Amino acid sequence: MILRNFALLFNDSNNFRGSILHDEKLSSHTSMNVGGPASLFIEPADTESLVYALKTCIRNKVEFFVLGGGSNVIFCDEGIDAVICTRKLNSIGAGQSGEKTIRAGAGAVWAGVIQFCKRLNLGGFEPFTGLSGTVGGALFMNASCFGLSADSRLLNVTYLDTEDFKIKEYKKNPADWAYKVSPFNDGKKIILQAEFSVTEGFDKTLSDATIQSRREKGHFKAPCAGSVFKNDGDKIAGRLIDECGLKGKTVGGAQIAPWHANFIINPERRATYKDVLVLVELIKNEVYKKHGIQLKQEVLFIDKEFCAPYTD
Repeated sequence: MILRNFALLFNDSNNFRGSILHDEKLSSHTSMNVGGPASLFIEPADTESLVYALKTCIRNKVEFFVLGGGSNVIFCDEGIDAVICTRKLNSIGAGQSGEKTIRAGAGAVWAGVIQFCKRLNLGGFEPFTGLSGTVGGALFMNASCFGLSADSRLLNVTYLDTEDFKIKEYKKNPADWAYKVSPFNDGKKIILQAEFSVTEGFDKTLSDATIQSRREKGHFKAPCAGSVFKNDGDKIAGRLIDECGLKGKTVGGAQIAPWHANFIINPERRATYKDVLVLVELIKNEVYKKHGIQLKQEVLFIDKEFCAPYTD
């Protein structure tokens, strides 16, 4: 199907509210500032419109990627057919499972969650202060920092099952979760919203210390996608890379951060997808040669092949 004709399915439908952009630069929607255009950039305004967009893409065999805050993804320079962005599904409010619960849409950013908790004097998420990205993205990869994982306070998730197009509720089962592992990793269950437990009392001291630690580690110095590789127990990826003498190494416009070996940065905003990919492979090879350890990627590299399962 010609994509511009495909876009008419949204423009002419009463089931879709939101915006459709053509040839939208994905570098503008990722923290790494890398990526070619999305032929269609679909931004649903509500949950019903998100479900319609997902169903429509799948049924018409249009390759797509569901994008949250863009903090952990790097898009190919050639671009992809369609991106469905959740950022307008950003509601945050009281939960339904009890007094000390909150509910957040998949597109809610963590800065908004922290501000909501601070305003209502609710605790539990202070270690996520300064965390980029969205609730949906964090649950997809089970983001973890400063001792807190996205699933730590999770109660349930409302999601769309892309196999039967039904909206379902997942109640947390601890056996489904591990370090950087979640039951949503396969991309077949699209997160719509989630409910979490919280505590009485927001710890401002802890929140302030967390943001200060991020500043000291250089999280905000240059465009990047956060930690590139996962840690493995006491095998800290940044330390292993540093011991290979790779800090500051560059490939094209991409560079291993001189201040944090597990960050790849785009200091002059001219890095390409290929630059980053080559640098990642170089890191893997050097760490394996020196330490005999196979690093596992945390950052997702998105190309047409990655999106291809949706065309099955």
